[in-house]
Amino acid sequence: RMHTNPSRGPYHFRAPSRIFWRTVRGMLPHKTKRGQAALERLKVFDGIPPPYDKRKRMVVPAALKIVRLKPTRKFALLGRLAHEVGWK
Repeated sequence: RMHTNPSRGPYHFRAPSRIFWRTVRGMLPHKTKRGQAALERLKVFDGIPPPYDKRKRMVVPAALKIVRLKPTRKFALLGRLAHEVGWK
């Protein structure tokens, strides 16, 4: 039983870019000027927008899953999570 109306919020983002943005916001002191300035510098996109689609893509070897994670470690894919919460 609920004592609140779920249509009044809090609303959850469905797009992977917004889920990631909200996750990063939770790691920053977003209620301070310094945190707000850091959030304004963060750019997140779904796909590759026009200014960046012509640039050469690169792989960061130090960030690869096989290098960073232990074989037994559990992980989640952001696209799968977004699809489960209603992203098309």
